[in-house]
Amino acid sequence: MADHEKIAALIAEISRQHGVTLSADDPLMILQTINAMLLGESADAQEEQLKAFKSELEDMSNRWSIAITDKAESVLNAALDASEAAMNERMEAAAKAIIKEVGEHIGTGLQKPLNDGRAVANRNLLASGLTLIAALVVLAAALFHH
Repeated sequence: MADHEKIAALIAEISRQHGVTLSADDPLMILQTINAMLLGESADAQEEQLKAFKSELEDMSNRWSIAITDKAESVLNAALDASEAAMNERMEAAAKAIIKEVGEHIGTGLQKPLNDGRAVANRNLLASGLTLIAALVVLAAALFHH
């Protein structure tokens, strides 16, 4: 609707409700025009403020998103570090247990050959002792039979 049509509709409504006839150049119509202009300007100003507010909200949302992402990464990195430390601790404990068990098995495994070696060495000493005694008996017999 054009402005002159709006004014004509307004004059007709005032005439119908109040029984007063106004003309387009009536001071009341001038005030109505000023009021409409001021309302339009106010609406434009509010629209600009709304756009600025929306932009500010978007900026805050972006900053919060970045901050939340940073915090989430920080928490995740801390959890990963703790997990890695726990995993390293468990691996170290497992490695120590394996080393201990392998050492025990090696000690047990080497014990038999060592015992067998000692037995062989003892038998060799006994045989050497007997051989020495036999040699001494032969020497003594040879010395006493001459």
